[in-house]
Amino acid sequence: MNFLKRNYGVILVGVGLVVLYILLTQTFNVLSDFLFPNLADVLKRFPEYIGEMMGNLWASLKLLIVAFVIALVLGIGLGTLIGLKSGLRRTISPWITAATAIPVPLLTPYALNIFPSFKWASIFLISLAAFWVILATTIGAVVSIDRRYLENAETLEIPKMQKLFKIILPAASPGIFAGAEVALTLSFMMLAVAEMFGARAGLAFFVHHYSDLARFDLVLLGFLFTAFWLVVITIIFDRIKKRSLNWTINN
Repeated sequence: MNFLKRNYGVILVGVGLVVLYILLTQTFNVLSDFLFPNLADVLKRFPEYIGEMMGNLWASLKLLIVAFVIALVLGIGLGTLIGLKSGLRRTISPWITAATAIPVPLLTPYALNIFPSFKWASIFLISLAAFWVILATTIGAVVSIDRRYLENAETLEIPKMQKLFKIILPAASPGIFAGAEVALTLSFMMLAVAEMFGARAGLAFFVHHYSDLARFDLVLLGFLFTAFWLVVITIIFDRIKKRSLNWTINN
């Protein structure tokens, strides 16, 4: 019941989208029934393909989790270091700006040829897409910390590691979480792009495979299944963020 109360807005939007789909397809016939099949017929396929979709979900999650954790560790670690060192920040910031201007999907052919397997090429691409966002927002969050916090820490002679984990990172955490949220969305998008190239499993592979076979009932089923799990992952991340930032005014 508490879950429904907390997420009733998300549920209402989902119900609204379903009603809109039914109106556009079955009621007013605005959309082609070949490309947009009857929703009831699509859902009838669910028991038959649930096993296949769960296997593809697990394949996608293995790539996503590893890639996102790598991006978090590197992005927060390097972003904190650069944010604290003004000289390093002045030297490297223009290069970070230049690197972030390169669309990560353009690097797909290079990644597929450089890395020994599709798995590691995909992890690299997903991590890179998330890394730049986390790095930039972490630098900005650290730079924006009130100088008085650091001066007080120096006055009290707080050890460097304690200052890092008790003052710097907590003070920068709202900005870091904001960047991580955007990076998570980019990771979803890059995961779908990566699975279009040579994948043999994954949610995007499932959709792409059945679109090639013109099985748009299964394509739509894959879309719905993917959307459901993306919403679940987003809700989980939001819960983690709110619990971590429960001291802020908006929580």
